[in-house]
Parts: sequence; C-alpha cells; structure tokens
Amino acid sequence: MNGGMALVSFVLTQEYVGKSYWALTGSLTNLTFALGIALYALLGFYIRNWRTLAFVANCPGIFFFLLSFLLPESPRWLYSQGYTAEAEKVLESIAVGNSVNRPVIKLRLGAGAAKSGGPAHSVLDLVRYEVLRWRTLILMYIWYVCSLVYYGLTLNAGELKGNLYLNVALSGLVEVPAFPLCLYFIEKSWCGRGRATSGFLVFAGLGCIFTMFLPESNDYLINSTVLALFGKLSVSAAFNVVYVYTSELYPTVVRNAGLGVCAMACRFGGILAPFVPALKSLNPSMPFVAFGISGISAGIFSLLLPETCNKPIAENIEDLQLPAYQLLSKGDNIDARI
Repeated sequence: MNGGMALVSFVLTQEYVGKSYWALTGSLTNLTFALGIALYALLGFYIRNWRTLAFVANCPGIFFFLLSFLLPESPRWLYSQGYTAEAEKVLESIAVGNSVNRPVIKLRLGAGAAKSGGPAHSVLDLVRYEVLRWRTLILMYIWYVCSLVYYGLTLNAGELKGNLYLNVALSGLVEVPAFPLCLYFIEKSWCGRGRATSGFLVFAGLGCIFTMFLPESNDYLINSTVLALFGKLSVSAAFNVVYVYTSELYPTVVRNAGLGVCAMACRFGGILAPFVPALKSLNPSMPFVAFGISGISAGIFSLLLPETCNKPIAENIEDLQLPAYQLLSKGDNIDARI
C-alpha cells in the first residue's frame, strides 16, 4: 500500500505545479525516501523485534492514506480529460492559497484535449502506440536496473565491515548529496534528463565494477565500502532523475499508467536484488560485477530516449504528433521518435 501511495503522490506533486518546478519537486519528493532509510536504521537500532519494527514503520502509511482524501484532484489531469470547469476550480483554490485576490481562471479546451465523458485511456495505450511502446520497454529496463542496483547495494550494507546500523544509515544519508547534483545537471541544456540519467548509471556501474580490483583490506582510503557508497550515491541520483524523466516522457492521460508499469518493473529488480549476493559463491566480486554491467547497459539504453529538458509536456497521446514533440518522423500513426 505504501508503495502505491508513494507513486501516486509523486505524480500528484508533479501535476500540482508548473513544469518549470518539476525537477525541484521531484527531487524533494525523492529526498524523503533517503531520509526514510536513515530513520529506519535508527528505528532498527532501538526496536530489535522485526515484527514490531515492521508495524511501527508502516503505521504512518495509514495516516497518509486518510490524509489523501483531503487533496484536490490534479488540475492537469482534469484538463486532459476535458473537465475544464473542475480544473478551473482547483486552480482558483490554489491561487487563493497563494494570496491571489479573486482569481478568474478560464481554460480553453485544446485540440488534443479529451472531451468530457469521452473514451477513457488505459494501460493498454502503452502498447497500442509504437512511440509509447518503445519508450515503455526502455524505461522499464532502466527502472529495473535502478531498483536492482539500489536495493542490492542497500541490502549489501549489512555485508560490509563495520557497524550494521551505521552502514545502513550511511547508505541512506549518502543519497542526500545526490539531489542537489540532480537539480544542477538536469536543468542544464548541455546535459538534461537523458544524459544525466546515462551518466549517473554509468558511474554507478563503474563504481561497482572497480571493487573487484581493490584489496580486501579496509585499511586503504579507497576501499569496497567507499566505492559501494559512491555507487549508491550515483544510482540514487539516477533514480531521482528517472522519476522526473519518466513523468515528462508520458502524456498526462497515461502518465500514472506509465509510471505504474515502470514501478512494476522496478519491483522485479527489488525482488531479485537479495539473490544477487549469492553470486559470491563463484567469486567475492561477482555481485558488484553484476550490478556494474547492469548499470552501464541501462545508461547506454537511456541515450535512446528523447530529451525533455525545456520541452513542452504532452497532455494527450495526440500531442505527440505536434512538431514540438517530434524528433523523427516514423510511420503513419504517431510521428515521434521513441
């Protein structure tokens, strides 16, 4: 339940604000995840019974579930579905909250916007249109790798030398510097979302692979613990960027469905992550090599996706036919590169 709420809350947070704030709100939303890992280590230090720990850690989810009923619907989603009157009311309430006196907001239904009561969009749209099909396949692999490496390194913190709780706390706190790094790079036109995702994934992969060349002793300045934390920082940055990147690659009408499918692939990575350390039976460095190869390959695949930095956000699938969203004409259906 908590995972589902986290995904939907991310989409809502993005759609409550303008596109120019998406990088900031996306980073701040994901920052809470890193702080949660550090807090979990603190809870684990004082609560040693795992059942009690699981109960205490999941209790806040019930509170936030009830709190969600007080939130307004996404005005961007309402507009994309043709509910302009409802979208205007939400925007007016937001304007009043921002101290705007008697705001008058009138939305015009664009050519690509859906008519109220029209056919609903579903997850099948992700495979029905070629442009979305290829984007989804690539993004699913990137999310899978991010999760595999992220949770693999997080769980591996217990295998590192030193205090177990300190290592887990550090694996969470090391993510904090990743967020200002993301904010800096993804807003630069020479880097953007695609190159930032690729760079962070490749760095995470290289950090993992280089551990096989280090001596087993922890007496050196650069040791397996340091490189593991560097890999965790890099993959955390990639995870942060890919959240923002994915939300911008999907039109509003299927954004939640697209993020949901990617999150499903992400969970497969999390499921497999605990089994990767079993590769140590072959060679002590094999788990890190597996993480490294996965990270580098995902970084290469991310370069196949179009850049979204300083580009408009598509509201409907039909918007992808507009020149502003086209990178490569292909086929008779939707002329846009993956």
